[in-house]
Amino acid sequence: MIDLVAPIKEVTVYSDRALITRCGSIHLPAGEHKLRVNTLTDFLRDSLRAAAYGPRGTRILDVDVTTAFHSHSPEPETLQLQTELAALQRDYHLLEVRQEALNDRRKWLRALGDRSREFARGLAQGQMKPQDCADFFRFMTQQALQDAQAAQDLEVQLHQVKQDIEMKQRQLAHKGGDFPSDRLAAIITVELAEAGVFALDLSYLALDSSWYPQYDVRVQMNAGQSEGQVELSYVSIVRQYTGEPWQQVALSLSTARPSLAAVLPELDPWYINVYTPPSPTAAASFNQASTIRTASRARTRQLSEGQEENYAPVAATLAPASVATTTSEQTGTALVFRAGRSVDIPSDNSPHKNIIALDSLPCTFDYVSAPALEEHTHLRATITNITERVLLHGEASIFLGGEYVGTTQIETTAPTEKFKVFLGLDDGVKVKRELIERAVDKGVLLQSDLRRITYAYRITVHNYTASLKQVIIRDHLPVSQHERARVKVQSIQPQPTERTKLELLTWQFTLAADEEQRIEYRFLVEHPQDLRLVGLP
Repeated sequence: MIDLVAPIKEVTVYSDRALITRCGSIHLPAGEHKLRVNTLTDFLRDSLRAAAYGPRGTRILDVDVTTAFHSHSPEPETLQLQTELAALQRDYHLLEVRQEALNDRRKWLRALGDRSREFARGLAQGQMKPQDCADFFRFMTQQALQDAQAAQDLEVQLHQVKQDIEMKQRQLAHKGGDFPSDRLAAIITVELAEAGVFALDLSYLALDSSWYPQYDVRVQMNAGQSEGQVELSYVSIVRQYTGEPWQQVALSLSTARPSLAAVLPELDPWYINVYTPPSPTAAASFNQASTIRTASRARTRQLSEGQEENYAPVAATLAPASVATTTSEQTGTALVFRAGRSVDIPSDNSPHKNIIALDSLPCTFDYVSAPALEEHTHLRATITNITERVLLHGEASIFLGGEYVGTTQIETTAPTEKFKVFLGLDDGVKVKRELIERAVDKGVLLQSDLRRITYAYRITVHNYTASLKQVIIRDHLPVSQHERARVKVQSIQPQPTERTKLELLTWQFTLAADEEQRIEYRFLVEHPQDLRLVGLP
């Protein structure tokens, strides 16, 4: 059997796995040969594929997988760390043995000191001389001091070696040292009609590897502040913990999802049933509170005055650096992004960034508020994906004019599709919602059992900025969920731009500088007096 060296040359990473391709070549005589590719980590065995190139008439007869047993890790870096860790652990054990022997000697000295009364008896009986007693106690004192110093030194050494052991253990875990030392090996049986160079491409799917996108959205407004440009950095985060490092590999990132492509989801029957109310205890304990999170602006980086003075003349003489991005191609229903250079990705499950693309996208701005929840306006950007790439679902960091605003989620966005991001609060547009009427009518003589409550609300929007603003106001009207309670809308001024069947209202309008817009609506709630309603002010 011939061992063939076939290092990893190409890796295509999917959302939950990676296709690894190894390449190797060797000069073989004519005839049948068995080649073995060693040190393969665990992979999906059914995914193993082999492609061969050689003289005319070259054939692949068989492809098989076996287990190669190793007494230690075949990875040189991992083996070195394991060797260093074992040496430190031996040193620690030796120090513990020395500490134990020292403690035994100190116990022996204490036991010998407890017999000092026998020296007094020996002096009284003339069996010992005073000088002998003085020499003994001098020896005891010196030995006790030496042992105390030695015990302290041992404690320091044990502490230091223990820290070194913990450091090596962290390094080993970072390198994937917890993987078993045994590896898989691929056995390829080939037949050559004539002698020549035989080249092999071996590919397989490995789990414990993935990639996902992240974005930096940098928004710049134009002078009118109604439109602008967005610099969108499309970044990939690659992780792998396969047990083998990817060194100087051609990296590709695919949007295909192999685990979801094989089977069409089957629909289950859609059942409806009678509602069963919860127990009183459970109902009393259930209390859901809604919270509104607002993005806070924070300065990400600020140069000191001295740095600015030194930086300005240097920056004026330098050209801005370009950003290395990937190339993309459509393969069936998926996109594949190919890195323009060879990359190293160790098997440590840590994130490794690669910039997929850097695009400039157009956007428009508007101000959105739902004053029934909070009387603030949120600046929102509507961005159009004018690229030919799909933006996958991922987290985005938002910057407005160089200031960090916060993070958001970008949903999967197709080419030419629009997506929206919120850029924080803007106090230049004020919104106020107030209850201006609440009147109760207990009914006339013929309808004395009915209770009628009239409500009227006013929403005031004022543009305190010096530019034109596009404003969107969202509000709602009550919807009855009981057949004996009715809601009658009496008036809405002005009429909403959009009104749903569940009485969700949306107004869209333009406000000039220092202009104000009022919205008023009135509705009547009618219900029997013995029926108690919830959800009304």
